[in-house]
Amino acid sequence: MQLPDELKVAINKNAFCAMATHLNTNEIQNHLMWIDYLGENLIINTEKGRQKTFNIRSDNNISLVIFEPDAMYSSWEIRGEVQEVIDDSSANTHIDKLSNRYTGHPYNRAHDISWKDAHIKDREMWKIKINKLISMVRPQAKSDPE
Repeated sequence: MQLPDELKVAINKNAFCAMATHLNTNEIQNHLMWIDYLGENLIINTEKGRQKTFNIRSDNNISLVIFEPDAMYSSWEIRGEVQEVIDDSSANTHIDKLSNRYTGHPYNRAHDISWKDAHIKDREMWKIKINKLISMVRPQAKSDPE
C-alpha cells in the first residue's frame, strides 16, 4: 500500500505515533514512539529485549496511530504486520538518525561521545507492511474569531 504524501510530510516533521502490540491473547500494550518510513513501509526502532520485542515475535500484528504535529486532530490509523526485524548495527545507526531529527543530537549522548562509550543497549528496527490505512486528516480547528 502506498504511503500518502501528507503522511510522509508529517513523519518528516517529527510526528509521534501510538503503537499497540499484543501482550497476550487478552491484553494489548501501547507505547508512544518515534516513527520513520522506508519506501512504502513504516519503520519502528526499539531497544532489543523490551517487552514489545517479545510481543511482536509472538504476534506480528501491529496497530499505529500517527499524529500530524501541526494539527493534532489529524491522524492516520494503520493496521499492519511486522514483516522483518532488522537487528544488526544498522538499527543503531538508524536510531541516531531519528534522534538527530527529533532532538537535534545523537541518541542518548552528546555529539562527541561514541555509541560504545555511552554504553547504550543495541537496537532493532521493525519493517511494517501496511494492510489498512485510515486517514483522519481534518482541517485545523479555527482559533481566531471570524
